[in-house]
Amino acid sequence: MAWIQLTPENLSSGSRDITKSLETARRHTLERYEKDLKVAQDLETRLGIVERWESGSPEWQKAGELVSMRRYQRALDHLEGLIVARMFELTKMNMSQTGAYIIFSIYKKSTNTTCRI
Repeated sequence: MAWIQLTPENLSSGSRDITKSLETARRHTLERYEKDLKVAQDLETRLGIVERWESGSPEWQKAGELVSMRRYQRALDHLEGLIVARMFELTKMNMSQTGAYIIFSIYKKSTNTTCRI
């Protein structure tokens, strides 16, 4: 945060007080945090959750593995979508029997056999 030199010109210009703005933003952030915490605690009560996961717990690690697997699967799905789009382009140009089609066929077979979850 920078220091602001107050002069009669900038005091009378009606500019907002920086400290007051920062304090208001801090107060709003705390209010949102408390509201979100209350919602989370209510959800824990409704679901019957007795203990929260900690970063070293097996449940936490399992969730981390699922998240990373999801990222991998989404990247794979994106890649497959790009390949299918390219195949449609090649089919329009009557070039579906070229090397790209063969590569796509090999890719499709390998993903169907190795990426079953």
